[in-house]
Amino acid sequence: MTAATALDRLSERMGVVSVHWDFDRVERRASPETRRALLAAMGCAVDNEGQVAELLAAVEAEDARRRTPREVVAYADEPIAIAVRGPLSWRLVPENGVAEGQEKQEGRCDDEIALPPLRCGLHSVTVEHRGEVEDFRLIVAPRRAPSVAEVAGAEKLWGVTAALYGLRSDRNLGLGDYADLGAAAAAFAARGAGFLGINPVHALGAGDRAGISPYSPTHRGFFNVAHIAVDTIPEFELCGEARRTLNENAAALAALRTAELIDYRAVEPLHTALLEQLFATFENRAPGSDRGARFEAYRAARGAALSEYALFEAIGESFGGNCTAWPAELRTPEAPGIASFARWHSDRVRFHAWLQWLAESQLGAAQARAKAAGMAIGLYLDLAVGARPGGAETWARGDAFAKGVSLGAPPDAFNAEGQNWGLAPFSPAALSRAGYAPFIELLRATLRHAGMIRIDHALGLCRSFWVPETGEPGGYVRYPRDALLAIVAIEARRAGALVVGEDLGLVPLEIRDRLAEAGLYGCTVMQFERDGRGALRDPRGYRARSLASFGTHDTPTFSGFCAARDIDWWTRLGHIPQAEAAAARDARAKARSALAQLCDPAEAQRGAPRAGAACVDTPENDTVSADSMHSALARAGSALVAVQLDDALGAVEQQNLPGTIDEHPNWRRRAALPVERLADDPRLARLGHLMSNAGRATPRPPDKAETT
Repeated sequence: MTAATALDRLSERMGVVSVHWDFDRVERRASPETRRALLAAMGCAVDNEGQVAELLAAVEAEDARRRTPREVVAYADEPIAIAVRGPLSWRLVPENGVAEGQEKQEGRCDDEIALPPLRCGLHSVTVEHRGEVEDFRLIVAPRRAPSVAEVAGAEKLWGVTAALYGLRSDRNLGLGDYADLGAAAAAFAARGAGFLGINPVHALGAGDRAGISPYSPTHRGFFNVAHIAVDTIPEFELCGEARRTLNENAAALAALRTAELIDYRAVEPLHTALLEQLFATFENRAPGSDRGARFEAYRAARGAALSEYALFEAIGESFGGNCTAWPAELRTPEAPGIASFARWHSDRVRFHAWLQWLAESQLGAAQARAKAAGMAIGLYLDLAVGARPGGAETWARGDAFAKGVSLGAPPDAFNAEGQNWGLAPFSPAALSRAGYAPFIELLRATLRHAGMIRIDHALGLCRSFWVPETGEPGGYVRYPRDALLAIVAIEARRAGALVVGEDLGLVPLEIRDRLAEAGLYGCTVMQFERDGRGALRDPRGYRARSLASFGTHDTPTFSGFCAARDIDWWTRLGHIPQAEAAAARDARAKARSALAQLCDPAEAQRGAPRAGAACVDTPENDTVSADSMHSALARAGSALVAVQLDDALGAVEQQNLPGTIDEHPNWRRRAALPVERLADDPRLARLGHLMSNAGRATPRPPDKAETT
């Protein structure tokens, strides 16, 4: 066997993709150096040809020795047949163990284990042959995740997407909070919206004060405490110190609330000081109180995962948010200095657990308010594609992550250098060895207070692009697709929630089809939807199992698209030469004209209150308004339609300019109106009429008062 053949076979066995096709359908081959780097990230010793051959031989010998598959995906309510090499005896252990009085599933067979239909879950099967014992995982899942009709009782719905951090109010500290979220949801529900989608609210970490991107969290299983509404915490009325702090900072707070951009550095110290004052009040009253008992129940329910996370946060306050820079005795949960640190800093560990209790309680209250106000789905939450290397998630679950690589994207027509997102990927084999627990924990945390979730970069359920830190070109790594999709379907069914898989960009058609087969809704973005001639497609032809929108947080707003504001930014930052900018503006002018022809202003007016919405004149003297665009979107073939709050309120600037960090004010832009004025805004009233006229209204439940 040649060295090249051994590396090829080992790469295939470990899921490293040797060949893929790029954005222009050009074949790309992963170099031997790339494949070695990706294998090394999984913990494989492949420094030389001898190591490659030795590891391949060991892997293939293990495969040959097994009498059963390592993993089987089956479907609920269907008989199951599993091919094995017998004769052997077998026993099924259900996900939650064998309950008292439950009949045991066991037997003997020669070549097939035959099972009756089973309940959904991750079950285990143990087999024995001549004294040798072997286990395999049996994942039993629904065929599909829930549909809009099943969850909402309607075929088509619409909702609003907004930046939580950017919500304004007369009472927050200059950063949108969970109380604002509930108020905004109630306002949109009054206009017939079925859901309110927001940016990820994963924990960003106490040790990384500079990090503000919601897509670069320290841990996706916990929540961003920066959005805690201090004035709704029960201890606030009992804490004179906190009320005095607010009064003393009244002028500064007024300026923070009205500023065009969020000043995180000004908000954070005041917010933290208030939380610490309120925690002291809580601790003084906690022993024997109902609030104290509920907090202890929460800690018990979240178990070791919460304890580890709170400990990480306490350590991060002293040594920063990147655990790889910590003293050696603290770098892992099992390190020798951990127990001592936890004892000496138990008050800070308890404080961070308390913050998680508040954040999760307030997020749950926002979902309850959304549902009580009439939303069929309620909150639509985002599960980011990865977590920061050295953050709380990789610290707690280090064995499940690949080392020395980052998630990213290959070079394409928009990014000739490719992308490095600075996020740690799960290692496929390690994730499987962990029984997928790290992935399941993230799903459950996101689903706990949501009626719908979005899985960012859903291609990652099938394969991910890894970029080595050592400088070799990146490459794709396959994931156990069927197992991950089955787990998504199981957890979505248990939660009674919808799942949207973000499938934009370089996603092969066969993968889109597989995601749809599993019941995930795709993403259809009007700006990107073109036919074979490059013309904008009629929204009525959009795929039914998708969520349609004009744009995303990474694209221009409607007004910004029409004004070519994104091209202005790219030109200003030097990312586009002047000659290319002129061509881009010409192409945009044609797209505006096509958009105007696609959007019928008369249809937007039909049955709606007098509009008077701002219009954009294109160079060809075609006119397109936000109302007419939203009317076209309302008529889309997609089951779900999302309207960006920025588009509804006429914002020009987009929330995030991809490929930039500080050059553009990413994640700092604020909504044009405070939440207290959303319910009476005529633009939202018109929007509700447009959606209702297109058959997307969510009927308000009778005799159900909104919560306050």
